[in-house]
Amino acid sequence: MKRLNNHLQIISNNKSFFIGLLLLSIAVFYAGCGNKTDGLSKEVAGEEHEVHEEDDGNVVELTQQQFSAIDIQLGSIEQKNLSATLKTTGFLKVPPQNKASITSSTGGTVQNILVREGDYVQKGQTLVTIMNAQFVKMQQEYLDAQSQLLFTEADYYRQKELSDKNVSSQKSFQQVTANYHSLKTSVNALRQQLALLNINSANLTFENISSVVHIKSSINGNISHIDINIGSNIETSKSLMEVVDNSRLHVDLFVFEQDLSKVKEGQQADLTLINTPGKNYTAKIFAVGNAFENETKTIPVHAEITGDKKGLIEGMNVTAFITTDQNFVPSVPSTAIINNGGNDFIFIQTHAHPVTKHDHAETEHEEVKQEMGEMITFERIPIKRGVTNGNFSEITSLSAEEFSEHVKVVTNGAFYLMAMLTNTEGHEH
Repeated sequence: MKRLNNHLQIISNNKSFFIGLLLLSIAVFYAGCGNKTDGLSKEVAGEEHEVHEEDDGNVVELTQQQFSAIDIQLGSIEQKNLSATLKTTGFLKVPPQNKASITSSTGGTVQNILVREGDYVQKGQTLVTIMNAQFVKMQQEYLDAQSQLLFTEADYYRQKELSDKNVSSQKSFQQVTANYHSLKTSVNALRQQLALLNINSANLTFENISSVVHIKSSINGNISHIDINIGSNIETSKSLMEVVDNSRLHVDLFVFEQDLSKVKEGQQADLTLINTPGKNYTAKIFAVGNAFENETKTIPVHAEITGDKKGLIEGMNVTAFITTDQNFVPSVPSTAIINNGGNDFIFIQTHAHPVTKHDHAETEHEEVKQEMGEMITFERIPIKRGVTNGNFSEITSLSAEEFSEHVKVVTNGAFYLMAMLTNTEGHEH
């Protein structure tokens, strides 16, 4: 009993992974010892021990605390082509149609910057406000020209009527016509200039003339970088910031000349980031280049990222495995496969359940049960490892049951589960 109390004191003072392992070993150890000292006959105790070996010899139970400490990660058994793939490298790229340089059609002083780098913006959203006294003059000129046009237009139709009736001379009518068309041209030109400044001439009056112009986004996307500060003096057509729409992010892969015949539109490619391995993405080839890339002997192949694009940024380097055939096999990340005693295994999650009285026969172990909380169960499954390509390996079940696509496989932490299982087997007695 004194020994149990010492272990419980260690558990309460240390939350590390190794104490988690020690907790599991202690719980199994004392549960086994309890079966021999609880007053049951040797025959009954022997029967219970035999059932435990038959049912639980390949099972590991973890508490929530241990699950987090080991950093268990789960995945699924996927159908992948591992025998007919082409390995390439490339980088992520956004097409020019999905990138916009935000500029101003006139100079001025930056009054406000309304966004930050990384912000998502929508087409037509105001990003920057610019102040310039010249804007006031342009609006005034437009309103003056508009007023003169109204007067000239009325005179034009009056002179036209008189000319049709031969009341006025043809020369007078021609002079009025020339003035009328000239003013129409001036008004239209000024209207287009205001439109470039995002000023709606239809709503412009002498009362709402402003010296501030709103610079708006021309596409949906994220602000990739900002090149100005508040108070900056900007010149006409200078880039103020850039907006990038990552929704059409694609990857440029580079294939050598001798492998080009294997690559076709519609093929799938599995991608991993060179500098941040462990996360897998998929892409679909939509175009194959017809010219060599610069001085290299490679041809660019363009593939669109499908599915989740989280964490992907233009310019990232990738390694890709292009599927060149359609022979798919059950596969898991290679980190999910553990070798023990010359045999290969994977661990799958079976279920989670609260600790029951059966888990700890002695009532004085109630504190241990409360500490463990809900148990998460994993089962060791023997498999045969097949072809390995990239980060995935083919697996074949050694039992009569086929793998289900809904099975949750341990992709990270299987090594620790195997250590805990072998540790538990070593303490059975």
